[in-house]
Amino acid sequence: MGKVVIITGSGSGIGRSIALKFAKAGNRVVINDINQKNGERVLEEIIACGGQGMFVPADISDIDQVKALFKSTMSEFKRVDVLVNNAGVPGGFSFIADMPDETWHKTISVHLTGTFYCIREALKIMMKTKTGRIINIASIAGLMGTVGSGEYGAAKAGIINLTKTCAKESGPFNITVNAIAPGMVGTSINLKLQEKGSLFIETAVKGTPTGRMTTPDEIAETCLFLASGTAANITGQVITIDGGAGTSICMDDFMRDHLIKKSKATGN
Repeated sequence: MGKVVIITGSGSGIGRSIALKFAKAGNRVVINDINQKNGERVLEEIIACGGQGMFVPADISDIDQVKALFKSTMSEFKRVDVLVNNAGVPGGFSFIADMPDETWHKTISVHLTGTFYCIREALKIMMKTKTGRIINIASIAGLMGTVGSGEYGAAKAGIINLTKTCAKESGPFNITVNAIAPGMVGTSINLKLQEKGSLFIETAVKGTPTGRMTTPDEIAETCLFLASGTAANITGQVITIDGGAGTSICMDDFMRDHLIKKSKATGN
């Protein structure tokens, strides 16, 4: 029997790809999402391909719902071997000077606080069993900042630091903790925007040395690797999957020019 894997935000996009990848590899997958319909659809996909799993709806920014997620998992599968913190919310795209309080608080509460809540609950289980893998989905925005998404970059930077601290604390318990920092990802939404000729996507792709977006499947493969025996001594690392986009500032230039035109703070 494979591992028991909890994947937050796995009702669509990157999370869905990760869930299917783990299920097809013989693991039992706990799908989590705030969208009931999406979560149930992914579970159906997993069952259709011969996999095993369950769906637990939960808002990870709510500690009571996070505790219920882990309680349901333990009740059904009796253990948690892997946690993939993937859940997130889209940003509002504005200069920091124009950013509403609610945008800041919502992004931080889901991306950073939610990741912390899930890590804490997972560790309570993993430290007792003295084994486990925690994989946090960060972003190159957390490494280099990103114009127009200050709250998102700050949250992802917090996740990266939390990853490193957790790796230091958890190593003696045979628990590894790593982060993946993608660049622009070819989710269904981004692919549709690309088809429509989005200048935002076009600029991102042109500024990427490989000339394309990262696929969700490439991120899923990396998660599977980090949860494998081959990666048993890899911890505290941030694996960047961005096609070299981190070497370019074209997106920052694009967003700066775009936001200057709509910013109230600049007097335009």
